[in-house]
Amino acid sequence: MYTLYIDTHSDKICLVIFKNDKVLVVNEKETHQHSTTTMPVLIESLKKASIEIEDISEIFVVNGPGSFTGVRLGVTIAKTLAYTLNKPIKTISSLLVKAVSFEHEEINIIEREKNGVFIGTFDESNHLIGEYRYLKNSEYEKSTKDIEDVSIDYEKVCAYLKGQESINPHAVNPLYVKLIEVQK
Repeated sequence: MYTLYIDTHSDKICLVIFKNDKVLVVNEKETHQHSTTTMPVLIESLKKASIEIEDISEIFVVNGPGSFTGVRLGVTIAKTLAYTLNKPIKTISSLLVKAVSFEHEEINIIEREKNGVFIGTFDESNHLIGEYRYLKNSEYEKSTKDIEDVSIDYEKVCAYLKGQESINPHAVNPLYVKLIEVQK
């Protein structure tokens, strides 16, 4: 059984293919051109795994928060594949990916971007406490509970998502935390 993990929330596209819940291929590419890079990285990943897209059994996608365009693109590709291939799809936030990658007590997971930080507070069971937040750099004050740099353990992320319910592809949406000027 093959699982495809898609993460385009930042300046790095990360596609992972799992075989029987074990990492088979990790393909990461730094880019500011998600729209022209993501599909070639997907094709390259499938070739490295020696499989066809039809061999994918389920799809995991990081739905944000992060780059507005990157998140939209990753979610759109995941939804399209899930719908057209009739495969289950599950979502996970970029902050929760970090939280499930290691054992911890209550923590704030931080994701930096140019003008500020996304913050999610998680308990030791990786349940979100409150809501995701965005603070401008001028508003953010570092706490002793803040964790930013985390090595992602993709197999732990896979195990976590295996325990979640799949979603109707039409109901999968980007997680926008940062308001754009029109919304303010």
